[in-house]
Parts: sequence; C-alpha cells; structure tokens
Amino acid sequence: MPLAGTLVDGLYQLVRPVGRGASSVVYFAVGRDGLPYAVKMFPPELQHHAAREFEHGNLLDHPRLARVLATTTVQGQPSLVLTFARGQVLQLRYQQRPALRFERRAFLLTLVHALDALAHLHALGLVHRDVKPENLIVDADGSAKLVDFDLSGPAFETFDSPVRIGTAAFLSPEAIRGEPLGPRSDLYGIGLLLHWGLYGELPGGDIGPANDPLEGLCRSLLHPDPQHRPASALQTRQLLLELASLPY
Repeated sequence: MPLAGTLVDGLYQLVRPVGRGASSVVYFAVGRDGLPYAVKMFPPELQHHAAREFEHGNLLDHPRLARVLATTTVQGQPSLVLTFARGQVLQLRYQQRPALRFERRAFLLTLVHALDALAHLHALGLVHRDVKPENLIVDADGSAKLVDFDLSGPAFETFDSPVRIGTAAFLSPEAIRGEPLGPRSDLYGIGLLLHWGLYGELPGGDIGPANDPLEGLCRSLLHPDPQHRPASALQTRQLLLELASLPY
C-alpha cells in the first residue's frame, strides 16, 4: 500500500521510499520544522528489531552516524524516525571500479568517515556488527554516514548458544563461528570495503596486485585472527591516511 503523503505523529510527512533492506523499508520524510528525516518501517513480527535499533541508535550523536530519534507506528508497522543521510549506498555511489583508482580522494574520505563513525560507536561500548556497502550512505564528495543499528549491540555480547550476526558475505571469521564480536570484527568489515576499493571486488577471486601502499593494511584488516588486526578504528584511520599519502 503506497504510503507517500502519510503524516506520521502529526510531525513527519512521508514523501517517497529511498531504501529497502531484508527486513525494512525506509522513506524520506519532511518534518513540520522543514528538515529532512528518514522513517524506517519493519513488519510487525520484527518489533524487536525496531526496539533494539532504537535502544542503541538513540545513544548516538555524531555527524557520521544516522541517529535514531524516536519510535512510532505507521499503519500497524513498528517504525523509527532517524536523521536523514544524503546520498547513495556505497556500491551505487562508486560506479567506476576499483574506486581507489578512479575516485581515490572521495573513496578515502568514505573510509575515514566510516572509521570515525566506528570510533564513536566503539567508545560507547557498542559494535555495529553489519559493516557493509549497503550500510554506508555516501554523498557526491565521498562524505559518508553509517546507518542501520538493528544488529548492533554491546561489544563481546554473549548469547545462550552461538549466533551468527551480520550479512553472510561480510561476516568476519569469528562471526562465522558464532563467537562474541568486538571492535576488531567491525574493522574486518572495513577491510572488506578497502579490498573492494582496491580491486573492485570482494576477496575470493583470482586477482593480481593493485601496487597500492594500502594493500598491506587491507591484509592486516582481513587477518583471520582478530588479535592481528589493527587495535582500533582510530589506529586504522591513522594508518590509512599515512599510507594513502605515499606514491604508488
């Protein structure tokens, strides 16, 4: 059923859908204050996803994170009101690949902003647990925001039995094993994005060297043992900027 034009809580008018995930649809909305917002709707059976995303996303106050502002209901669907992230999902924003060859400055800015977002999240004791291209909204200049916190939770959270949390193609080795996930598991996701930026594809194919100073950092971020990855998002950011300045 089309929702465009629906007024939510008397405050936010839905305009058009701007994104769809496996478990939600996101609408662009305009508030009574004239500002842009996003309204994310879940099917009724996923009420717990909406509640979890609000619990963790409402804590966030950082320019590189889409903050979750409020909970609501839209035509029987549990929903969230979020700050609006301008741009496109990462893989649509970078049509020429590998991105580090064709739009190096912009893609580096995207990675820096992703690391800034993770640094803030990790400082609060949280991990994102689903770092992937669809969860980075990128503007024309490469500016980016990290979105989608319904899988986020406390670092090294434990469950009654092993649980694989994340998207299959972007799971770290420890996530595949169902182990508790910490900040270095999010950094594995950054390694996958860096690999995509270097080679135009995810690991697994038969690819030659990119002859780029960032290749060593990429290998480090994708190390099977989390203890051999960089220690933090801030350290990764520093290494990225230092290596990116080297000639290649």
